[in-house]
Amino acid sequence: MTYDLGVDLGTTFVAAAVARPNQAEMFTLGDRSVVTPSVVYRADDGELISGDAANRRAVSNPERVVREFKRRLGDPTPVMLAGTEYTVSDLIGAVLGDVLRKVTETEGEPPSRVVLTHPANWGPFRRGLLEEVPGMVGLTDVGLITEPEGAAAHYASSRRLTDGELVAVYDLGGGTFDATVLRSGPAGVEILGMPEGIERLGGIDFDEAILSHVNVVGGGALDALDRRDPQAAVALDRLRQDCVLAKESLSRDTETVIPVFLPGRQFEVRLTRSEFEDMIKVPIESSITALTRALASAQVTPADLSGVLLVGGSSRIPLVARMVSEALGRPTVVDTHPKYAVALGAAVVARAQRGEQALTQRRTDTAAEGGKDADSPARGKTDGSTRSRRWPVPVAAVVVLAAIVGVVLAVPHIVDSGPGSGDQTAAALAPISNTPPLASAPIPTAGSPLPAGATPGFAAVSPNGRLLYVANGDAKELNVLDTTTNTKLATVPIPAGPPQFLTFSPDGGRLYVSIFDVSGAGSEIAVLDTSTNQVLGQVPVAGQPYRPAVTADGRGLIVPVHNPESVWTIDTVSLKVTGQTPVPPDPSWVELSPDGRKAYVVNRGANLITVLDPASGKITGQVPVGAAPNAVAVNPRQPLLAVVNFNGNSVTLLDAGTDTVTTTIPVGQHPQAVAWAADGQFLYVVNDGDNTVSTIDPRTGKITATVPTAQTPTSISVLPDGTRAYVTNLTSGTLTSLNLTG
Repeated sequence: MTYDLGVDLGTTFVAAAVARPNQAEMFTLGDRSVVTPSVVYRADDGELISGDAANRRAVSNPERVVREFKRRLGDPTPVMLAGTEYTVSDLIGAVLGDVLRKVTETEGEPPSRVVLTHPANWGPFRRGLLEEVPGMVGLTDVGLITEPEGAAAHYASSRRLTDGELVAVYDLGGGTFDATVLRSGPAGVEILGMPEGIERLGGIDFDEAILSHVNVVGGGALDALDRRDPQAAVALDRLRQDCVLAKESLSRDTETVIPVFLPGRQFEVRLTRSEFEDMIKVPIESSITALTRALASAQVTPADLSGVLLVGGSSRIPLVARMVSEALGRPTVVDTHPKYAVALGAAVVARAQRGEQALTQRRTDTAAEGGKDADSPARGKTDGSTRSRRWPVPVAAVVVLAAIVGVVLAVPHIVDSGPGSGDQTAAALAPISNTPPLASAPIPTAGSPLPAGATPGFAAVSPNGRLLYVANGDAKELNVLDTTTNTKLATVPIPAGPPQFLTFSPDGGRLYVSIFDVSGAGSEIAVLDTSTNQVLGQVPVAGQPYRPAVTADGRGLIVPVHNPESVWTIDTVSLKVTGQTPVPPDPSWVELSPDGRKAYVVNRGANLITVLDPASGKITGQVPVGAAPNAVAVNPRQPLLAVVNFNGNSVTLLDAGTDTVTTTIPVGQHPQAVAWAADGQFLYVVNDGDNTVSTIDPRTGKITATVPTAQTPTSISVLPDGTRAYVTNLTSGTLTSLNLTG
């Protein structure tokens, strides 16, 4: 019998559902469970084995297994598995191939139509990589939908929804959290706003929290393990599985016991539900805070929602339903089988799409025969559009929450708290997350322009990524934005003069503001307490202070100064000038090497990069670059510098180990600013003269994308997690938000 297949390729589990003409049901993939783990094992003969079979083999050979690889799709670094390199696409292909084989063997024939799901925040780059995977296993014409769309389709198939009804879907799975806004209508479902998601928020992060708790209770027992010891590796893998079981049991019980069997030591760890909830409250709060952003994007309020649908295995944690309901003031609906909802919905969509293809073919045939339906539009189109994608099933609009894991806490709901209201930003100043940045994509995309006040000339993101400070020179003020909601939290007056450049201390507690006007009168460095937005002190400067740098210990501020041409060193504790070094003309920017041993000074008037020893203030080298260099950026992952040459219409790359030029790359007109992706894979150059941002792959020296901005872009600041960047547009009074992860 003809059937269609929906596959949810999750980070931790894979689920598949079969849709027949009158029903959709789960297909059992696992040995003792409907779902199967997203695990791949490399056998001695090179065969890639997935699922439960891979898990069984991993017990004795953990070095031959790989998990959670879906998170790395788009990362060009290969995955090493038993000494062999694989792309993430290879691994996903192995999993999908096993699913297709099992289903085909059981059903006796291949599916008529297959639909795969993916996280809502994946852009064209990663969707394109996923689209290539079915071809590896012989599939053609495979549909792609977002995971929230699949959940919404399943929900709608069992509940009749009225036109225009709104439902919030909170999709918290094993490794990702998804967000989308949907609205039901006569033709199906329409996505409202921009789908978003959190790449690194899910059950595996909660498992790691429990594992860390075990380590602490055990006095660092896990830290003391020799990970190269096969016995230790097997014991650690078993402990991870016991942590998963503990997490799941706490959804039913108020406490549990975790057995710990390590080489030479055995003990137990008691864990209560309240202790576990304390571990995960912050990331759940960040997803709830992001609800404001999702609703604002869709122009929907909580009161508009008929309810909140919780899907994904991790949504069964009782704290999730409680916090979501309290935050929205709306009822929550936990799907009967939250792990299965996405796959079941994908199967429903696959069935509907096949029906639409048949209908379209009939219309085409009718048109060829002169029929009257030739111009009727076909529904069920899934072309990747995020604004008006529809499928022909009676589904409600669905709002899904999104945020950057480890990046945001609950920020006060304030649009503009007025001058000096720094207490409203204090809640956003928490420790920096150690989560690695997401893989950057070669083709960023620009969102809608954001208001930024009058003449926004420079912007800087706080070290934890939660706040964006914008220097509005003509208005003599700073605007403070919440990067989660892109709304203004505060306006900070700077009465001493126009703020020009901004630099954070390493802990984000202080902001150093370079102040001067064109005459140089009233020049100073103002020190701002970012928890209160109050000025702590000022350092008068005999000249024009440009963009400074702060030493890694936060004790030294290195400031390039025009007239006289020099670099000043300031003690940030006493706010006293401790040194001045004469340099070539027009020093405009300073960056420190990652080890702090070198300071790179841009000398615009001399077409040079001057290398200083920050400790002694002595010049140790000079590197000729292009015409009128304006800014420099240090790669966060490799010894590489990038310098933009304003009059040279180029960017110069330098080897930071030898301080020599490696290449010069033509870019747009009058490049003014430069920044690296958080993972160091790509370079972003702001072109003031033609209102664009150039993306460069430093490995090839080629421009991979040119993204339009508003008028007169002047600076760029990248979030530490690598997801977005903000470009200030001086003349337009706006910010351009760039999605950097595809």
